Amino acid sequence: MLSSAAAAGVAPREQAHTVRAFFFVTAPADPGLLSRLIEPVAKLGAVPSRVHASRESGDGSELSVELRLAGVAPRTAELVEFALRAVVGVRQVMALIEAEA
Repeated sequence: MLSSAAAAGVAPREQAHTVRAFFFVTAPADPGLLSRLIEPVAKLGAVPSRVHASRESGDGSELSVELRLAGVAPRTAELVEFALRAVVGVRQVMALIEAEA
């Protein structure tokens, strides 16, 4: 069976070998949050190229975390995104995954 792209005569887009992934996470400030965010990255064998956390929301009750990965497989980036969304206490995850040049 042909995919819809192949049936339409369009060449399927090649999968990138590696990607860069940027994750922006917001959650209530909690002493265990950072370790819970880093754990799925480590379990998938990746090392973040950047982790930055700051307390926001005026009174410091909100934690904003920026986590970057580089040189990872597209599937690894997707799995990290899913895992971050599942972390207890996380309110929002914004993810940007792009092919490396």
